[in-house]
Amino acid sequence: MPRRPPARNGRHAAILSFAAFGFIALAIVVALEFIDYHAGRYSFIFDRVLGLGRRVPAADSFQRDLAELLAGRGIPHDFVRDRDGITHLKIELAAPLFAPLARDLQRLVARRGGVQVLSEMQGMREQVVYLYQVRFDRRLTHIILVSKRLPLPARAAEPAGPRRAEGAPPAPAANANARARAASRGTPRLAIVIDDIGYADLVSDQLHELGIPVTGAVIPAAPYARSEAQRLHAFGLEQIVHLPMQPKDPANHHPRDQFVLLDSADGEIAALVDGALEAVPYARGVNNHMGSLLTSDEAAVRRVLAALKARGLFFVDSKTAPSTVAYAQARRLQVPTALRDVFLDDEPTYEHAAAQLRRLVEIARQQGRALAIGHPFPTTLAALRDSIPWLRQQRVEIVFVSQILE
Repeated sequence: MPRRPPARNGRHAAILSFAAFGFIALAIVVALEFIDYHAGRYSFIFDRVLGLGRRVPAADSFQRDLAELLAGRGIPHDFVRDRDGITHLKIELAAPLFAPLARDLQRLVARRGGVQVLSEMQGMREQVVYLYQVRFDRRLTHIILVSKRLPLPARAAEPAGPRRAEGAPPAPAANANARARAASRGTPRLAIVIDDIGYADLVSDQLHELGIPVTGAVIPAAPYARSEAQRLHAFGLEQIVHLPMQPKDPANHHPRDQFVLLDSADGEIAALVDGALEAVPYARGVNNHMGSLLTSDEAAVRRVLAALKARGLFFVDSKTAPSTVAYAQARRLQVPTALRDVFLDDEPTYEHAAAQLRRLVEIARQQGRALAIGHPFPTTLAALRDSIPWLRQQRVEIVFVSQILE
């Protein structure tokens, strides 16, 4: 019997392998789409191609209830249903009407067995925008955009002399000497560090658009670390390494090649710092990402600080734990350092960030300098942007973190 040529056998095997690979890939895609469809999420294959997207009666009833409620209160609104069956609703109302509507919206969703989530909030000078997602039968059925118009504040005449932060209580008499000492040191300085740069692209552009000195703390292993570091440098903004350190919570994943751990040897720490400086080449210093466990351990902190000192880097203690000894050890080892005074967004809302900026000014007046740390949340950046005109009136100087080191 004649034997089949080897070349033909090879082509036949390649075709079969390719077909098998394609079948497996298609099966995986269909399985993932089915999981989304079964879980109530949008599925291109089952909802769009096969036309199996189902109407949700509870969502239709909620839509009628809400339309009647808005019409009864004379609240302007508009809506459109997209090709995926999701209703996009836009509501605009005055500030006093917002709280009652928010309560009733939650009530209407619950009445029909749905779930409502506030997915985003952005504050602007004249309004605050809330974005809600509503789900019935585990399917996203409504996206509701509520614009709350804010009243324009009246401009009142201000007394001459030093100003107190808006909304802050009068300083107790015990602070008078501290204020006098701060005044003798000159204009109070405050610095703002924005952590977690590198997880999203073009955050650097948003910091540049603020028009003030801001220090970006870049996660070295983040996907956009190098490009964001380059853009920060091009914009003339300061950058530091946001160096991951071991937290107290054991549930947090901390791979050894990215985190400084409690038992990291000197060589491991040096390698991590050098690798971070390759990703963030213009960094002048370091602050800790997480690190509640490590910064509370004196021996581990001293090993980290020794590596930073050898490379001429300063250290900012993010104070992720009350028990931190990092700041005190840095001063003892004569590593230039600073300690975080305020978190801007430990509550990730516009109102909280705006209030924390006012607290930051008050601390700067008391101490002569103050440091805030925040994250590139839309609410934080919006509060910061809106507060800049006010900050510029407060007789404080906004500087990079390297300008308030001790």
